[in-house]
Amino acid sequence: MNNRNAIFISHANPEDNAFTIWLGARLSLVGYEVWADVLRLQGGQDWQRRLEDGIRNRACKVLLVANEYSVKKQGVRNEIQIASDVARRIKDEAFIIPLRLGFFEAPFLIAHAQYIDFERSWARGLADLLQALNETYQIPRKTGNTSVWLDLQVMHGKEITESPELLLSSWLEVRRLPSYLYYHTEVNDAIATANYPKVEYGDGVLTFVRGTNGSPKSRRTSDFLRHGWSAIGLKVDDARRRFSDLANQALANLLKAKGLQSYEMAARQLAWWVPAAGPQSRVSFRWPKFAGSRQIQGVSAKRKIHWHFGISTSFRSVPLNHVRLKSRLIFTEDGHSPVESTARAHRLRRSFAKGWRNARWRDMLLSFLFWVADGTTVLDVPVASDEALVLSLPPMSFSCPAGIRSGDDEAVMDDDDPDVEFLNGEELENEGAE
Repeated sequence: MNNRNAIFISHANPEDNAFTIWLGARLSLVGYEVWADVLRLQGGQDWQRRLEDGIRNRACKVLLVANEYSVKKQGVRNEIQIASDVARRIKDEAFIIPLRLGFFEAPFLIAHAQYIDFERSWARGLADLLQALNETYQIPRKTGNTSVWLDLQVMHGKEITESPELLLSSWLEVRRLPSYLYYHTEVNDAIATANYPKVEYGDGVLTFVRGTNGSPKSRRTSDFLRHGWSAIGLKVDDARRRFSDLANQALANLLKAKGLQSYEMAARQLAWWVPAAGPQSRVSFRWPKFAGSRQIQGVSAKRKIHWHFGISTSFRSVPLNHVRLKSRLIFTEDGHSPVESTARAHRLRRSFAKGWRNARWRDMLLSFLFWVADGTTVLDVPVASDEALVLSLPPMSFSCPAGIRSGDDEAVMDDDDPDVEFLNGEELENEGAE
């Protein structure tokens, strides 16, 4: 194995290019010679011949980027077959090292191979891989090669343009706060049963409902958020947390009234998602600076699973009063009930939207908000019969003096149908690994 000093990375192209570039650059930095089509090959070269020669005659190990789709691609399977033949010839049972990026059914030729887990954390997976290469397999290294890293940034970097770019955030600015917050120490049935947000505090409740009985203490909401409420012992940080609870309750009531369903994510945060009764086709949105359309739910025929877009909400008062939105994907088998297996849901969330680009997520959020707000530029979130938390739509945007030129790969991967890459799975598999 005197001439076998290279580490070969077998991966699906273009799906796993980003990971392969990331991994190849870091392996090069610590001194390994790394081969992969996205790292080494230039235009006009016979990539199939060079890659096959690299595995047969140069590779000391083959790293297989493994997930549900890569192992089904014909180009990757061809590389596994060649690597398996080499492994038998050089008598190295650990010649192929799978790197698990997601769930996959191991092909027969590598069914025995012990994988290294990159699914939970790329950083942790890299640490385990480096330890195995250095201590277990004792792969030779040279001085770290920073030029490879620099070359990759030039080769795969995006071109900066002087044209301004409009950047959309996921923050909804608060246009108007409710006027007053009330503290009731005598809670009658009207307060207790009202379908408006309230939080318990001390011997009473905080709410935006004034009520008709008694004389509750009151505090202007803007002062409550800036200074807390010393008269009842609430410091500013605690006051803001309780206001966030009230705001999130009000948003949950609004989204529930719209017909959305809730699902508890990690850390017990709720996601509000579009069920089968919601829009089935594209939802158009049109605001002064943004226009387009997207589906906010659909079906993957290949996976036999329904996907549903949703959001989690969180009020913040710093650096300004706003509601932060986090985009979510929920999966069901019937359009109504989320999959019961948390492990399966986790795998789906990590792999299903792997090829989706920022433009798709942006437009799904805009379509979702346009539908929820019935096409208006404000979202009135009721907090009492005569009060509301008023949010501005669309989300806050910012202007950047420079932009990044979009590449052809983004246009290809951001197809109109959010599920196209799975519906056309057979086509993709027949394209090989190029």
